Amino acid sequence: MKSDNPMRNFDPVKLAHYEKENYVAYYQKDWLKLLRVSIGLVKESFGLSLWQAMYAAYLVARAEIAFAPFPENDIPKAEAYMRQFYQFIKNVHHEDFDVTRAAALEVNWWRVHRKLFGNFKNQELIETLKNLYAEAYEVDPARVEEAASLRAKGMLYSDLWVNEGKLSGSPLLVKEEEALVQSYLELKKAI
Repeated sequence: MKSDNPMRNFDPVKLAHYEKENYVAYYQKDWLKLLRVSIGLVKESFGLSLWQAMYAAYLVARAEIAFAPFPENDIPKAEAYMRQFYQFIKNVHHEDFDVTRAAALEVNWWRVHRKLFGNFKNQELIETLKNLYAEAYEVDPARVEEAASLRAKGMLYSDLWVNEGKLSGSPLLVKEEEALVQSYLELKKAI
């Protein structure tokens, strides 16, 4: 990956906020808010223009819709949309990562997160996130392990928030965002 790639120039605080708000909107079924924060999330994550982010968020949403039904989700369809997403990102930034592998790794962390929802023993989730980061940012997996671990910690706080009833103003949401900020600070250092 090129050192001047906009994918490396994300704001960890903004990105963490968007991700936390994405989980909140998703679990509260606030679809309009989910659309808005999803656009912001992919825009900040991948250094996209607003119009590019709208298209990219659409692809991610289609993948999430294919993945969402449990247990009859459509993983091949979800991966197909994520291949389109990663091909789009690759084309925008003229990168060399493997689109098929990145898409499979993306959907795999969704699968593992669902399987381990609310589980403090989440090493498998950390591994899937680490492998995705290594592929997308073209770095050694060991360099992004701490970022993956902190992101999994943030997801755990989100899971606990869901399990406790999804209360607005919960201190778990604050802990989630703090863990995600630390995760993205570590990721930015590593890439």
